[in-house]
Amino acid sequence: MSGPTVSLLELRDEFAFVRNDANFADVARSLGQSSVKVVLVRGKKNKGVAGAISQTHFLKVCATGIDPVSTLARTKMQTDLLRLRDDTPLDHAVEVIQEKDPDAVLILSGENKFVGYLSPEDFREVQLAQQKMGDKKGVGPSIPPPVKEDVSHSLDLGDEFVFVRNDAIFSDASRTLAPSHVKVILVRAKKDKGIAGVLTEPEFLKVCATGINPNKTLVNKHMLTDILRIRSDTPLKEAVKIIEEKDPDAVLVLSDLNRFVGYLSPADYNEAIELLKKKKIEVFDVPQIMPEIAPPPPPPPPPPKQEILLIDDVLNVSQKNVVEHLAQILSEGKDGPVIWQEDGSDVLVHVSTLAAVFHDGLASFTIDMECDQCGREPLVVRFYLGPKNDLSNLMAAKEEAPLGHPILVGRWAEPLQDVIWYGLLDLVSETTPDSMAIGIGADEGNLWIRIDTNADSNASARAILPSRIMMSKTMIEGRSESLALLSKGGGRK
Repeated sequence: MSGPTVSLLELRDEFAFVRNDANFADVARSLGQSSVKVVLVRGKKNKGVAGAISQTHFLKVCATGIDPVSTLARTKMQTDLLRLRDDTPLDHAVEVIQEKDPDAVLILSGENKFVGYLSPEDFREVQLAQQKMGDKKGVGPSIPPPVKEDVSHSLDLGDEFVFVRNDAIFSDASRTLAPSHVKVILVRAKKDKGIAGVLTEPEFLKVCATGINPNKTLVNKHMLTDILRIRSDTPLKEAVKIIEEKDPDAVLVLSDLNRFVGYLSPADYNEAIELLKKKKIEVFDVPQIMPEIAPPPPPPPPPPKQEILLIDDVLNVSQKNVVEHLAQILSEGKDGPVIWQEDGSDVLVHVSTLAAVFHDGLASFTIDMECDQCGREPLVVRFYLGPKNDLSNLMAAKEEAPLGHPILVGRWAEPLQDVIWYGLLDLVSETTPDSMAIGIGADEGNLWIRIDTNADSNASARAILPSRIMMSKTMIEGRSESLALLSKGGGRK
């Protein structure tokens, strides 16, 4: 093999790894980073790479209505992977990729060890390099210069975006962003006059990772509103300088009559810089920007206080044991689903499907519920308890609108939140019989409990199960049998 090889490319950016047992919530958090465009899913025993999930594929899967907590990444990942050696010549790499058209391209060393991921941007760089090599040999078609050197004649401004109404919700945005060519949503102003803001792919992922309800959350509540408007006849050089100086969330191009012409994307901005360089027009030193840069992450939290980390002060309970405890409370120790009734409504609770994930201060619970109006659907409730290095109180923040079918969320989300929360307090009480719990947190797959070993054990938190929910002690076949009211005494019978 001779000539330039793919090892010359920057192959260590734009991707992140997740474990083989990662769920779609984990994928959302990884894709929420501004530099990450694709997630590589580890193989069995977390060795090698089994598949990939790009931003576009993630949006397509989310548009089907999956539950991000219970859906494993490996069940929805793309698996058509092409593996190339890092000493593969550029021209041969282009031929193979165009022929195979894989979901993702992985680069391996001579010892078959992972070197990096070849992104679509890297592939375009390979094609450009190959074209330059062809130009030096006097081959390849010549590219005619644009008629004018302004924004509208030099750039393609009609791609990469779609419009949504001002009252659009996030589930609408998910479906809209699903096509691979759509990178940004332009949100109409009230009465569909003009453009009020934009929602980019990274911003969409960032908001989804917070656990919002896509069927109730308006796009206009999370859209970016720092919009720069420039005329279509603005010279490229001037446009680049203005954009670099203003650093807006989005750039809209208008005609001389102030009519919308198109959206100037980060890719268009980079193209403008390249066009100016080719024409040897002086461009001040501005870095090329990655498509749709997300805002910088928040600063790291302050270091934990030493006394919180003392082993004598902190206990932990695995999320598996938490689920077992809550399942006992839900079923009163019996097998099979149970029935909840309230104000003439009833729902079948499939206790065996209860699952939990504790990570970064967030405690997420998923359970299947079933009713005549919507059938069997998962319902997801989340509590923010705080991380394990900040076990300062026994309070939690809950979601106003949990995830799930609107009928289940509207009627049964609040009772489910009550039962799980008081079940958690009941578990805390049982775990600290000889001391008082003064703080809890959720992290690293565990419930963390800080205790005051000098306090009176009678002051420990005790759970009171909500008496307003009636639950059945029977299985599905016993649905017509009598229902029992949960006792106020807390704990299991």
